[in-house]
Amino acid sequence: MTHTPPDVREDNGDPPEPGGGAGPEGPPADPAEVVRLADRILGGLGLEITASGRDAGATIEIDLDGPDRDHLLDRRGEALDALQYLLNRIVYRGRRGKKIHLDCGGFRRIRDDEVVEIALRTAEKVRARGEESVLSPLNPYERRLVHLALKDVAGVETRSLGDGFMKRVAIVPTGNPKDDTGRAES
Repeated sequence: MTHTPPDVREDNGDPPEPGGGAGPEGPPADPAEVVRLADRILGGLGLEITASGRDAGATIEIDLDGPDRDHLLDRRGEALDALQYLLNRIVYRGRRGKKIHLDCGGFRRIRDDEVVEIALRTAEKVRARGEESVLSPLNPYERRLVHLALKDVAGVETRSLGDGFMKRVAIVPTGNPKDDTGRAES
């Protein structure tokens, strides 16, 4: 089953959405400048990876490719997440602006689908067994995907556990069963 998750990101250090949060509204970042910065950082790390970018309306989308791209994707894309965080911090320096989203060979889409699929399978097990299940630690964006994917699933609810950036999501059976539309039965 392929699921296209909504493009919603929870705050993981990226600048707030335009019109919200602290900091003055600055001029929008130029995708070409973001690409040059990404290329400089990656080159400085000795990686053969090139960036291409586009303004996607609410975000600036940067795609990375090259022979060393696997270094960014190891450990569930932690380096890709770190680079995205760093680019947002350097480009905006405390002011609001369009979020910069990085992807590398479609990794984000594939990972999003994987996280949602794991959540849905786990929810089915929780419903069948009636016992709570806890997922592996997830970053804020992935946790949000889980919460959104399961918010209307009958018989389960979710909550985040732990402190810090990486937290676990508990999928728990509800005491009040829901019908197929997600409404509580009377």
